[in-house]
Amino acid sequence: MELKDFLFWLTAGGGAGIVGYWVMDQVAKYRPGLSSEFKRYLSLAIAAGLAMLAHYVLVVMAYAPTPESVQAWVEALFSVAAVAVGLSQAIHGRVDLRDRVRILPVE
Repeated sequence: MELKDFLFWLTAGGGAGIVGYWVMDQVAKYRPGLSSEFKRYLSLAIAAGLAMLAHYVLVVMAYAPTPESVQAWVEALFSVAAVAVGLSQAIHGRVDLRDRVRILPVE
């Protein structure tokens, strides 16, 4: 995998959500006293921030086209952040909550 591929995976492939989830898992191991609400907001910020940083690096390195206006920048950064946050929460729901919540009866 080349740097360009990795950066695109972080932004468009939801990789920032996966990495953000992993980072929060590590934080929880070393800081067990953090409240679940704080960890939730921190995980959102990590995933979104990582995705936006990766997108910025893609643009700076000319792997992606430069947005032509402030509005285009905001839209692009929002888009990559939303994918990362959504995937991070989906992973959290699947991995951490699957044994706590049962929607359908278990047979």
